[in-house]
Parts: sequence; C-alpha cells; structure tokens
Amino acid sequence: MSWWSRDKPRRAPQKRRSSSRAGAAKPRSAKARTAKTRSAKTMSGTKTSGKTVRGQTSQRSTGRKSMSGVKRRATTGGRHSRSAGVDLVRVNFFPFGWLSGSSKKRSQPGRRARSNKRTKKTPMSFGWMRPVVYWGCVVGVWLAIAFGGLIVFYSVTLPDPLLAGLKNRGQAIRVLANDGSLIAERGLAKNYVGISKLPKLVGQGVIAIEDRRFYSHFGFDPLGFTRAMIVNVRAGRFVQGGSTITQQLAKNLFLSSERTLSRKLQEMGLALWLETKFSKDEILELYLNRVYFGHQAYGIDQAARTYFGKQAKDLGLAEAAMLAGLLKAPSKLNPKRNYKLAKVRADLVLGAMREEGFITPLSAKTASVMPAKLRQRYLPINSNYIADWIAELVPEYVSDLSSDIVVKTSIDPILQRSANKAVVSHLKRVGRKRRVSQAAIVMMSPDGGVRAMVGGRDYQKSQFNRAVHSKRQTGSVFKPIVYLAALEAGYKRASVVNDRPTRFNKWRPKNYKNKYRGQIDLETALSVSSNVVAVKLMGSVGVNKTIETAKRLGLGGDFSKDLSLALGTTEQSLMDMTAAYIPFANGGRGVVPYVITKISTVKGTVLYRARNLDLGQVMAARHVNDMNGMLRRVVRTGTGKQARIISARGRHDFAGKTGTTQNFKDGWFVGYSSYYIAGVWVGNDNGRPMKRVTGGGLPTQIWSEAMSHAHMALSPKRMIASSKDRVQRDGWKEVGMIRRIRPQFFEKALLEK
Repeated sequence: MSWWSRDKPRRAPQKRRSSSRAGAAKPRSAKARTAKTRSAKTMSGTKTSGKTVRGQTSQRSTGRKSMSGVKRRATTGGRHSRSAGVDLVRVNFFPFGWLSGSSKKRSQPGRRARSNKRTKKTPMSFGWMRPVVYWGCVVGVWLAIAFGGLIVFYSVTLPDPLLAGLKNRGQAIRVLANDGSLIAERGLAKNYVGISKLPKLVGQGVIAIEDRRFYSHFGFDPLGFTRAMIVNVRAGRFVQGGSTITQQLAKNLFLSSERTLSRKLQEMGLALWLETKFSKDEILELYLNRVYFGHQAYGIDQAARTYFGKQAKDLGLAEAAMLAGLLKAPSKLNPKRNYKLAKVRADLVLGAMREEGFITPLSAKTASVMPAKLRQRYLPINSNYIADWIAELVPEYVSDLSSDIVVKTSIDPILQRSANKAVVSHLKRVGRKRRVSQAAIVMMSPDGGVRAMVGGRDYQKSQFNRAVHSKRQTGSVFKPIVYLAALEAGYKRASVVNDRPTRFNKWRPKNYKNKYRGQIDLETALSVSSNVVAVKLMGSVGVNKTIETAKRLGLGGDFSKDLSLALGTTEQSLMDMTAAYIPFANGGRGVVPYVITKISTVKGTVLYRARNLDLGQVMAARHVNDMNGMLRRVVRTGTGKQARIISARGRHDFAGKTGTTQNFKDGWFVGYSSYYIAGVWVGNDNGRPMKRVTGGGLPTQIWSEAMSHAHMALSPKRMIASSKDRVQRDGWKEVGMIRRIRPQFFEKALLEK
C-alpha cells in the first residue's frame, strides 16, 4: 500500500475520536509510518527468485540517485539555475509571444514529493489549447494580409463597372420578317434604369427571396452560406448556393458560370471589392440591370417589356414578385413556358416579402389572388432558331456593333408557322412509334432567299440548329448531282444501264431490298433510286467530274475520292443540300443563299443592304429540263410518290428526290416547284437508327404539309428552262466557298468582276 500512501491525494486530517474501548492501540505518528514504509520498500526490493539477497538494495538506490543527479544537472544547468522549473517555448513572432510559455514551475527532478494530508487536488490543465490559439491567430493574421492584398489587386487591375460601360452593355438585335413584323429580339438592351426610378417593391422582392441580409452583410453572408451547406449535405446534392446578391453580380460581371473552388474564391474576393467600391443601393441597381430573367431578357426593364409589355417603372406588386421569382431558374420558371410554376414561385416571393415586413398580409393575398398577366403577342413558333442564326451572321456583315440594330430578313411568318406546325405535328404523331426524335426543314425561294427554317422539334429542350449546323450523310439525295454529271458527259434520259449485282474491286453495292431490274433507262433508275446504276454512272463519268459538278451547285466540304460518293457518303447540312437544288427550279442559274436583306440602326441608318447577285448559268437549260423530267417521275411513280402539293388553285408542277442512309439513321427529302424549294431531314442526334423510316415516308409527309400551305393560294406554273447562256465553269464556280468567307467581300469581288 506504499504507492497509495505516496500518490493518492488525502483528505484533510480530522480529529480522531477517542476510543471507548479499553486497551485501544495508540495511533502511530507520521514519522513512524514513514519509517515503516521505507522498511517495507527495502524488504520488497531484496527479493529475487524467491530469495533475499543482502546488499543489493543499497547499491541500486545509489546508482539511481547518481544517474538522476546527472540528468538533473544536464537538463537544468545547475540546481540554482534561475530558469529551472519554467517551461518556455521560443518564438520570433512578437504579437503572440505572451502565449508561448507558462509561468507555472515544475517540481525539481529527483526531489521526492512530500506526503502531506493537506495536499490540494491538482486543477485540470488546458495547456493543449495554447498552440491551437497561437496558430489560429497566426493564420488569421496572414489571411487578413492576403485579403487586403487581394482587394488592392482588384482595385488596381479591374475597371470600374460603371465606367466600363455597364450602362451601355452591348447591342440589342431586333429581327424582323419580310413584312416588317417582329420575329424575335436578341442581345443586351441598353435600357438601364436607375434604382430611384424603380418601384421599391421590385428591389424588396429580390432581396426577400434572394438575400434577406443584403443590407447587413459585407458581401459574403456566413450565416446564409452555412445554412445552404447544411441543406446541401442533408439533401445529398446541390440544392442551394448561398451566394449573396453581391456575389451574383460579381459572377455576372467578371466570371464564368463554372462551379469550381477557384471561381468561388474569386467570386468572394470580387464581392468584397464591390462592397468597398459601391453602396448597397448601387450594387442592387447594377444587379437588377444585369441579371438574366429568361426568354432572352437581360435586365429588369427588358424583362418587364418582354413579359408584361410595360416599362420597369410601371411594375406592380404581382409583376415584381413574378420577376423576382424567375432569378432562381430563369428558363425553367419562364412564365411563357410554364405559367403555373412561375405563379407558385411568385407566391413564395410574396410570402417572403410579408415575413420581412415589406408588404402587409392583405397586399400579399391580393397579389396572389390577382396574379400578373402576360403580354399576349403572337410570334412565329420556334423563331428562336432563326434569331440565333441571325445573331451569328450579323458580325459577318457589319463590323461596327456599337449601337442597337434592326435586321430585316427574308423569312415569311406564314410559311414559318406552317413549317413548324408540320414538324411538330408529325413527330408527335409517329415520332415515338418510329423512334424518331428530331426533324428540321428549310424552305427557300428560287432567288436563294430563306423563307422558313425550323432547326429542331423544340427550342426550349435543345437549341442546336440541325438545319444549319448539323452535317449528316446525304444518302440518295446526292444522286441527282451524279446524274447531272452524266448528262453533261453525254448520257441521255433514255440511256440504258444494266441494273444487276456488280462488283467494283472488293466492293459490291446493293439496291434497297436487293431488287435488281436488269436493263433500265436513267429516268427509271433515278425514280427507283438504283444504287448500282448510280455507282456505274460515276465510274463512267469520273469521281473528279462529279465533285466539280457538286461544287458548282454550291456544295462544299470534304468529298470521298471513291465510288461510294455516288450513294451519298458525303456529309452536308440541310441548308446547303436544299440550296443545291435551287438551279433545278430556277432554270439553271447560280444563286447566293441569303436570309438577311437589310441591316440598319434603330434610328434608320442603313448599314447593309443585300444585292441581287447573278452567278450565271451553272447548268445548261436542256440539262435542267432533263433533270426536272427525271425528278418529276420520282414523285409520281418512284420512291417519293407520297409527296404531294394540295392547292386550291389547281395541280402544281413539282419534283424531288428521297434519301435514306445506312441502317435508317437519316431520312431526307428535297423537293421543289416554280415557287419554293424545301428540304426535310429526320433522325436522331445520337445517330440511333430509326424504325425503318425512309426518305419516302415521314420526310415526304412533312414536306407535303408545309408545301401545301405555301401553295394554297398560288396559281400553278410549269417548270421550263429556256436560257441560252453559256454555262459558267470558271471564276466563282465553287459557290460553296462563299459560306466560308465574309459575304460582303464576295459581293464586292463579284460586282467588280
């Protein structure tokens, strides 16, 4: 029990009661107890293997005392050292030196602790907190220095948002149809509205739903950020962002939308810089005039005009709440696309405004019962594909884009609506059944003007323009070019070719369903789309001759230098393939396809006006008539017999060609009359095969509906070419090249020729 008597803290001594029993033993003194304890230690230390060895105890004790003395002198530097018993940590950082050590003295090594009943209980030590507090303070100081340097850097290098031209934020493009009606608007308008001219409800609605502590934080809201992170962790996905209005403004002004840690840190630094540069009202003003509200509306004023047909200064409570609700997901909450969802979001904004005390419960209930009404303005369906295309083309025509412009196009709004209706209705009817997800259509006039263009089934789901930017294998719609090259090489419509299985080196082309007809003329071969005859004609004429003919009609790109080109292995866009058929409809004249007719400023200054360009005769008139005769038979008795034009004025003369690629991946039909040339493509963006959809099926049906609407009030006209001009084979024979250079340069060179 010696260890207990030495180390265990003892209670304060209590007065012992006298024993009432006779002969009770007298308690021992402390000195006696100590002597007994030492004797017990000595006796216990002398036992070895059950035997007691005399003399070893004193030797061991002497050795231990000597060693402890050496260690004590080496460590403390002497018994009377002043720093003995004080544990110091040497640091060079002045402000926090007072945290580096302890003034508590330790007991001297080797000196036995006194065993005293009055020894107090040792208090709990918090020494482990000192380095934590110390290094925490050091890191905090360096973070503050880094933040200060960041603020200085941004203040010196970044421009003042106001002076950099936020009030003149770019260019607005108004796209007009050929009759002057509005098709769409694009770009950032300059209708900047000061915060003093806006109703207070507009800013209050945005603050209530986006950043309730906007006027109290310093650009970064730790509470809001922590709350958002907790919600995200609980949900297991990204639900809330925790960004303040200032952070969102910094991202819109200077950063991209990527979600990375570096971008988030930049956003925080810029937000803090904006807070030091501008007042809260100025930040809110910049934000409202910069943020995207969906439906191609940037800024509060443009959003008010787009959705409600009024200026931002005239917005009411219900309208302000709906616009504030759009900021979370502008495309998804677009009221023109999903009004019910936008209405639900607007009610949440009204509830937040009521909780913040911005409006009364009665006002919130009234605005909820009487929601905002959208402006009823009819625009051509899916005109967004056209607007995007125009926005891409404008910089090629006009170099000075410092002001808002108005672009007048060749688009016919009636034809645009009918073309879009044809695409949507037929895909809705048989799209899922036949595994077809997308379609596109282009309609042009004989002079090259684009009258209608639909780039896909639904712009809201996919903004990719399949009529202009998608390049797919053309299939049999390329065969008329092969037959034209054969006619120019001396073949006739009545020339006979043997349609039978034929091997070309190691390649053996096959006809559709393996049907072979033996000796047939060219007209019959084209009407039934014989693959063998097309390959034989190209082998006879030559691959280079066929490529030269394709380029003369306006096709560009890479052409395969083998006989498979006859079957349409080249990839072309629907726009280019449709334009290549224009000379068949206009008597053989080469044209420059166009969609922009005039570009002017909002004040009326004309910046560009389209010119009537004549590329000359690209095919002889007799060959035009032969090709029209052969392609006319395709739609009467051949693969395109489902194509028809229904008109109230009589039977129209028209022709065309179908096309189907391998494994039914693409379906084409390009047809024309004296009035319009139209091309249709159907398929899937991922290249998935359709369910036995050929060019003579769904594409011809879409073409028929669109062209029937276009010819409903037109008088029939027969297609006859009578020009005696010489075919232009020199100079600008590669019309496809004009699509790869600036159009105005091409026009200038052609006019000077």
